[in-house]
Amino acid sequence: MPSQVYLHRGYRIAIYSPTDHFAVITPPGSNAVIDFKERQPRSTVVEGPNVCLERAIDLIDSLVPASTRPDHPDHPTRLPS
Repeated sequence: MPSQVYLHRGYRIAIYSPTDHFAVITPPGSNAVIDFKERQPRSTVVEGPNVCLERAIDLIDSLVPASTRPDHPDHPTRLPS
């Protein structure tokens, strides 16, 4: 059972902490876990689960193209300044 669960851009991030911390990420609308192989977000017990969460968020941000990010100036729902 995960120790923490977060949502980021529709992706679900579950942090598991048996001895160290690792993140499991599922895409929007699915329960299928994305297999990142060696890129799976991890952190040591000393670093803590928040470091693992930050790494998972950075990984998701690298997957989502900039133009689909709501904070990006070219996002279609953003009004011109």
